[in-house]
Amino acid sequence: MPSPSSRPEEISPQAIPASMPTPAPSSRSSDHFDGPKTAPAGIEPSWIRQPGDQDTTLEDNWLFRLRRQRYRSRLSGKTHDFYIIDLASAVHVIALTPDSEVLLVRQFRAGSEQDSLETPGGLLEPEEDPRAAGARELLEETGYAGEPAELLGTLWSNPSLVTSRISTVLIRNARKIAEASPDHSEELEVLSVPAADIPNLILDGTINHALVVAGLLWWLALPSSPTAPGG
Repeated sequence: MPSPSSRPEEISPQAIPASMPTPAPSSRSSDHFDGPKTAPAGIEPSWIRQPGDQDTTLEDNWLFRLRRQRYRSRLSGKTHDFYIIDLASAVHVIALTPDSEVLLVRQFRAGSEQDSLETPGGLLEPEEDPRAAGARELLEETGYAGEPAELLGTLWSNPSLVTSRISTVLIRNARKIAEASPDHSEELEVLSVPAADIPNLILDGTINHALVVAGLLWWLALPSSPTAPGG
């Protein structure tokens, strides 16, 4: 892992081809949307569980559980076996420095077999508040901390297959207060990008992690975003 410095490397779109106390969650409610957690009231799912011997766990390890589960269509009565991955929910952090820069990390992703430029983040502990988890992950991955985290919203990661949800939190006035202490398997490069450059980094594919892009677009749509008129 590159040695952290007192300030992350600054980049432009063209240049890109912890036992510390955790800040308390913010009570701020403006710019906040919880996101869809369940179907709207009164709307039943079009398929329902059909329990039986065909339901089974195919794999169970420290990261996920893979299950086969049968459902029946309310419309046609047909049944079908679906494969479901139980995976912990996660959080991504949009961390803004006093200079209106966004902290990003570059790390290897085995699924794409490429390095990926992303907002900091990680998995939640069971029943953990994503705001507290976001502050923890930001500190661990970058050494930065800031104002109490604000929850922007929560989305299903991939509702066709995975049970996890991704929350995006915003932490303002992030400053370096410690050295980064990522997990043993993480080799992270910490970068800072002017907030105004984020849209171009998305458009040109430099930031191409779908869930990271979704969170950044959520933030960019806020009236308080630095890229908003008068922001």
